[in-house]
Amino acid sequence: MNKAIGKKLAAALLPLTLSFSAMATVINIPQETSATEEKRIVSAGSGITEIIYALGAGNQLVAVDLTSNYPPQVNKLPKLGYHKQLSAEGILALKPDMLIGTDDMGPDTTITQLEMAGLNVESFATDNSADNIHNRIRSLAMLLNKEKEGEALWQSIDSDLKAAEKLAEGKDKPNVLFLLAMEGRTPSVSGSGTEANSLIKLAGGFNPAEAQFNSYKPLSNESLLTLAPDVIIYSDRGRGLTMEQLLDSQPILKQTPAGKNARIIPVDGRLLLGGLGPRTGEIALSLAKAFYPES
Repeated sequence: MNKAIGKKLAAALLPLTLSFSAMATVINIPQETSATEEKRIVSAGSGITEIIYALGAGNQLVAVDLTSNYPPQVNKLPKLGYHKQLSAEGILALKPDMLIGTDDMGPDTTITQLEMAGLNVESFATDNSADNIHNRIRSLAMLLNKEKEGEALWQSIDSDLKAAEKLAEGKDKPNVLFLLAMEGRTPSVSGSGTEANSLIKLAGGFNPAEAQFNSYKPLSNESLLTLAPDVIIYSDRGRGLTMEQLLDSQPILKQTPAGKNARIIPVDGRLLLGGLGPRTGEIALSLAKAFYPES
């Protein structure tokens, strides 16, 4: 090729070459968002918080409610009030991607405000049957891309629940009352619709107060004696109240079958707020062994 022509051709092609080169530097191929991208989560309810940690997603939590005190590392996180008295402003200030709780978190005005602000609010049923605990764990695991961990967690809980069920098999169920002992107040007894009532059932006991009332209610001495509990389980919300101290503060309990036979058992009240969580199977089995000591 004639050198002069070659130079002219090269000069003509140079701008085109530079144009393609420039295009190559500015064209960006869209990247898909990773399915495992971590979220900023606020949890409302101790049971929900415990499940999130048990699934290995505790590092995604940016704040929790006041009932969330387990596992211990949760106490390093900001606390945003009681799960039934949440503040929209406090939650939104943390710029979370999601609020996770149960259907008793609130108030409704706060939940509406959060949804209107565009926050993803995930609410799970507070029914604490074994099936619903399973569904809650499975749904949370899917939400957090922790399906394998969720299945392993449920298998562990289910194993303990089945062991508790086996202890009660073919035996008469003991009457079991749950007392919530508050300092300076008459203890309240759990009726239907409470986590305590569900735990009694899962452990193979019968709550005679279930048919009497819903939620918690202080009972007269006469009513307590009429219910005739064979076993009393109680929580003092972490004050360390012993069985002896409970009996001294409530002498009427000494006249119940449970008091006469010293079948009074403390439980961690944090298990009974915001839905039952990962320790449910372990605690149910422990209670079943106390309900059926001969097994």
